Amino acid sequence: MKISFRKISAWGAAALFATVAVVALVNGSPRNFFVDDTRFSKEIHRAAARHRVPPQLVRALIFQESRFDPNARGYKGEIGLMQLLPSGAVADWARINKVAEPGEDELFDPVMNLEIGCWYLGRALRRWHDYKEGIALALAQYNAGEGRAKRWKPGTKDGKVLSRITISSTRRYVEQIIRRYRSYIQ
Repeated sequence: MKISFRKISAWGAAALFATVAVVALVNGSPRNFFVDDTRFSKEIHRAAARHRVPPQLVRALIFQESRFDPNARGYKGEIGLMQLLPSGAVADWARINKVAEPGEDELFDPVMNLEIGCWYLGRALRRWHDYKEGIALALAQYNAGEGRAKRWKPGTKDGKVLSRITISSTRRYVEQIIRRYRSYIQ
């Protein structure tokens, strides 16, 4: 049986399309398929260990925030892998550590970005560690601020958190990171 090059190309294109479609269904987006979530593994492990944060949680957060692009820039001025706000996490980190605020160029450096981001996440995790869903509260704080996280905390330490989050984008953010985090620890 003779197959022309044109038919092979069509079959190859169809196979590629089908693969991307299956991956999109599994991962939620074809964009997710092309993310190398093993980038910066050593740097993530070092910063996570320094701040007593599970490295898998940091990876899940970075996936959500920047898709592992150290040059990512958010529409509200967030910078780098962990999408740090200079007026938020960065300013808090500098004030508490009694150091000058790093400049924008420094915040694009993965090591510096991970240092501040893991510090900020670790602080939130310690703030909510007594809660059964403390990780959800910490992620809500990372995304929407401590004031909102305080309003969303359940009445009891074993209460549910997600249903209390009133900003739908923050609720999705927390759900997606937790889902990915669980896949990383399995």
